[in-house]
Amino acid sequence: MKINMESLSATQRKLHVTIPADVVKQERDSIFKEIYHVAKVKGFRPGKAPVKVVENMYKSEILSETMQKLLSKTLEDALREAEVNPLNRPEITPPDNLELDKDFEYTVVFEVLPEIELGQYKELKLKKEKQVVKEEDVELSIQHLREHKAETTPYEKKEAVKDGDVVIVDFEGSLDGEPLEDLKRKDVQFVIGENKMIPEFEEAVLGMKKEEEKEFDVTYDETFPIEHARGKAIHYILKLKDVLKRTMPEVDDELAKSIGLESLDELKTKIKEDLGHQLEKQAQVTMRRQLMDLLIVENPSIEAPQSLVEQEAERLVQSVQQNAEQQGIPPMDISEQQLNEIRDHALRNVKASLVLGEISRKEEIRVSDEDINENLSSIAQQYNMGTDQIRELYEQNNLLEGLEATLAERKVIDFIVENAEIDEVVAEENPVDKNP
Repeated sequence: MKINMESLSATQRKLHVTIPADVVKQERDSIFKEIYHVAKVKGFRPGKAPVKVVENMYKSEILSETMQKLLSKTLEDALREAEVNPLNRPEITPPDNLELDKDFEYTVVFEVLPEIELGQYKELKLKKEKQVVKEEDVELSIQHLREHKAETTPYEKKEAVKDGDVVIVDFEGSLDGEPLEDLKRKDVQFVIGENKMIPEFEEAVLGMKKEEEKEFDVTYDETFPIEHARGKAIHYILKLKDVLKRTMPEVDDELAKSIGLESLDELKTKIKEDLGHQLEKQAQVTMRRQLMDLLIVENPSIEAPQSLVEQEAERLVQSVQQNAEQQGIPPMDISEQQLNEIRDHALRNVKASLVLGEISRKEEIRVSDEDINENLSSIAQQYNMGTDQIRELYEQNNLLEGLEATLAERKVIDFIVENAEIDEVVAEENPVDKNP
């Protein structure tokens, strides 16, 4: 067998494989023997028919199976001999016809990891936002706690809905008189004034009484997740099933005791510490994102394999859809603009991952068994499970390799941060999440 490899690009290779004619004939003869002994020829028992008759009857089957056997038997050896590891399934182009007295030649096209000449990755200049927890953030967290601890009770008589009430509604949207299943919901509960629903819904419910119905229209813009409702005026019929009064606890020591603390002062101190940790974590995330952008800037010539970009884009799409599902949003039709943004994000992720992988190899950064065990133990604690149980789940679902890759990237990023020049700057705005 002869091989010759051609570089089509930094990430694409074309392998030419030539199998000698004598090997082709040997394989063809082996296939013919298998067919000959089971061939059904009228007037002859299997294995007793004239050779030429069987050859003529089964010519196409013999040649087709011979070609398939030659490809399956030689491809792996050819790739090994060429010392390449394809990233995607090789695209094989066999000859149009198999001729027994000639060499058998075929080509294989596939992608490989590009060779990377690293740019600067040590002594990178990074900025880290330094923030101070504000009193207003502490007060907002206390308000969120009060809302979480609030009690809801039915009104003694029918009351008109007002700000702060909890309502339970059924609604159904229609377009040109046709009901839309994607916009039909039952027993939807929300608090008036928390802006969890779009303004049109809250405005419609305000002033209604239990068991009343109301009709109204909502016009959605072109970014609405449900494609057939984009840019359209949807007609809604809404029924108010119940109205509940919400009573929130006072801001005092009793509120602190409800979550296991002794006093309001202790509650405020605890909140301030938690918000400080949150701010530090957000600052680290922002700085690491900045780091990834710098690595791409320092390595502008990297060509990302298209197969890896497509895989990452698919993963990001699935992530978007899963997040929507967890929030109770129906399956979304992703627009072309959104897909383009996802592809750009996927390209950036793949390029950054390639750079991190090369740094890992150059600096000999490895993930140890101890690193994996510590991470599995941490995951086990989060889910109140045993470490052995978590490991078994990861093994059963083939997740250990992905975990190792994630830990490897994390260790490389930590290495770069440790060797970077970090300038702490005062943030313009406090990024603490103000949503409940």
